[in-house]
Amino acid sequence: MVFTSIKPELCYRCKTFKHLCGLPYCPIKERLKVMVKTYTRVVSSTELASASPPSGVVGEHGYPKVKVYVGVSADTNTDVKFLEDPPRWWDSSLKLEDIIKLRSEMINIVNEGRYHVRDVEKLYSREISLIQVSDRPVDCEVKVEKILDRNIMFDLRLLPLSMRVLGSIKVTTNPHIDHRMEKMIHDYDMKARDAIVELYKSGIDVYNIQRALSFGLLGTRRFRRIVPTRWAITAVDRTITKYLREEVKKFSEVPEFELYQVEYMNNRFTVIVIPGDLRVRWIEFWYPRAGMEHRDNRPVLSLEIVEDLRGEVETMDGGFEAARMGILEALCKRRRKGKIIIIREILPNYYIGVGNWHIREDMRRIFTLKPIVRSSDDRELLRELSRVFKDDKIANVVIDRVRRELSQKSILELLW
Repeated sequence: MVFTSIKPELCYRCKTFKHLCGLPYCPIKERLKVMVKTYTRVVSSTELASASPPSGVVGEHGYPKVKVYVGVSADTNTDVKFLEDPPRWWDSSLKLEDIIKLRSEMINIVNEGRYHVRDVEKLYSREISLIQVSDRPVDCEVKVEKILDRNIMFDLRLLPLSMRVLGSIKVTTNPHIDHRMEKMIHDYDMKARDAIVELYKSGIDVYNIQRALSFGLLGTRRFRRIVPTRWAITAVDRTITKYLREEVKKFSEVPEFELYQVEYMNNRFTVIVIPGDLRVRWIEFWYPRAGMEHRDNRPVLSLEIVEDLRGEVETMDGGFEAARMGILEALCKRRRKGKIIIIREILPNYYIGVGNWHIREDMRRIFTLKPIVRSSDDRELLRELSRVFKDDKIANVVIDRVRRELSQKSILELLW
């Protein structure tokens, strides 16, 4: 869930131009500009010629009977593919307000009623699921019956979802599906987790794999299900992580201590690499006025997750799973292993959630950045950590965890 500590009375006093909340721009005003155009286009005609990037969401409310949304562009003159392309978003250095604008340019089409999670064939016969695995935008005809979001809402506690309308969607061009994906769709004997790994190994985009699982296109015939999108994303991350972990364990250790830092989407990630056996530790801090409300005027340690010897964790968290998948992919490319500590700082201007894609993309590219430290001296690493973290509370926690990792011995070291 996403919360905000921006008080509504500030918006009333501000009237979009005084910036009393401390943000450099007004998110309500920026979103309004785009959504008014989208709203005008929807109400001006009940039939729209549009295209899906592809995009789709399976809700989790009411499970096992869920709502299925298909996202289409409100403007066919735009770069439709870019509306749902996280790797390109990262490469383009998009900001929070840019993501809000992109989401506001789309319309979510929902059919009346709900689908039971076993209604996989119903989605397939209507080509709704096939839209989701196309590697090109799919042209559609949309018939709008009712606008579900009659009042345009700007509650900063909500995710920047597209406008929802009740209607029907007809596919007018054939979805272009990669032959590797098509093979898995028609393989009714392969388990979903094996299909996910095979698709990933063959180079299929991880976001395409997530949508394929969510819309019931992977797995044995008997056990195929429509999976809520949030669950599918985490399931794919965990499955790929298990595969990558076995690969990374074969590699030699990093020879030196390494320290990296990247700041994106008002999140700051610090990655510490320590020579040793593979293990990932996740530490998360929320700053005052960030998305999570708290009364403390200093950063709060909200979450800490540590892998056990088998790579298992007790806490399920989507952000951690996305980060772990991304960092293991980066280690696999380097053909190295080590103890990894990831510190996430959610900064004050992170006022609305945009999903975990940016965490995954940050970690996938972390070793392409110039390291702050690369040294065989652990004292140099500790000194640099004191400098990197301006807040003493965060610095003390991180240094304590690093010292714990340095003091721990492996089973082989204890035996010898």
